[in-house]
Amino acid sequence: MIWIRADANKKIGTGHVMRCLSVAKALQQRGEQVCFLVADANAVQLLESHGQAYRILNSDYMNPETEVPQLKKMYLTDNPRIVLVDSYFATPDYIRGMREFVPVGYMDDTGRTDLSVDILINYNIFAKKALYCNQDIHTKYLLGLQYVPLREEFREIEYKVKEKAERVLLTTGGSDKYNLAGLLLRSSLENKETAELRYSVVSGIYNPYSDDLLQIAKRHKNVEIHCNVSNMSELMQESDIAVSAGGSTLYELAAVGVPMICFSFVDNQERIVEGFCEQQLVCYGGNYLLQKESMITEVVEHMAKLAGDNELREIYSRRQRAIVDGQGAARIAGEFMKL
Repeated sequence: MIWIRADANKKIGTGHVMRCLSVAKALQQRGEQVCFLVADANAVQLLESHGQAYRILNSDYMNPETEVPQLKKMYLTDNPRIVLVDSYFATPDYIRGMREFVPVGYMDDTGRTDLSVDILINYNIFAKKALYCNQDIHTKYLLGLQYVPLREEFREIEYKVKEKAERVLLTTGGSDKYNLAGLLLRSSLENKETAELRYSVVSGIYNPYSDDLLQIAKRHKNVEIHCNVSNMSELMQESDIAVSAGGSTLYELAAVGVPMICFSFVDNQERIVEGFCEQQLVCYGGNYLLQKESMITEVVEHMAKLAGDNELREIYSRRQRAIVDGQGAARIAGEFMKL
């Protein structure tokens, strides 16, 4: 048995659970049982759609320390090999409390050096050993793009850059509190260079503006809204350009090879976006928190540029596919099974 402690809701989106689902599937393929531990019922629909076992802790996801006594009792019956924690709200006391009875793995995006864990995973493009200057000698570090935990559907995909760009994939993550999908879509439809492109817009399950997106689609035949998407890799394969917020979706797009424009609208996305830009893998759309409406304009301008430059799309596609091989979840699962 392996526990995975992660949450999903309107405030934090679905990214934590989604990447852990990839690890869970890889573990199950090796014959290991997996159980997700969630604070509340918000993630239940997502977990059930993927056929995953779960337990609701009835706790506050922002204050997880209160869970430790309950988890200690659960450990006596489950006897898990390890618990993988994927939460920005995990504190040193929380981790320390759990390590008294179970090994702990932690999925890190920010370079945290305050947590003493058994395995630390940071698969991001900026993850290097120097990030963890105060390394715990007892911690095993799984760092870099070889550990990107992509789902099986993103392995060995055939993708061809078309001579003429026609379809744009627009995704802003599981939640979109600023309605960036709506702002970007409206601006694209108003720009004469991008108005005739076809748009596939992914609306996450916690998007409060999904009705607004559906209304736009009713008025424009070249707009499709996709909710509760289960075929993301297919949508990516069909797209000539992608516009995406920073996060795990960028690694999925890179694995497929879709030329993309990326942007950020929360702080933890910025380093990922910067890493892709520094390696000249993408067009940089900007930071919405700093630029607001000018970011929307810049993204649309990049879209027009990419649509009209087949050679640039070829370059981005080739570079992206070279950085992610889709075996990251299997590598993580392998390390867990060694415990």
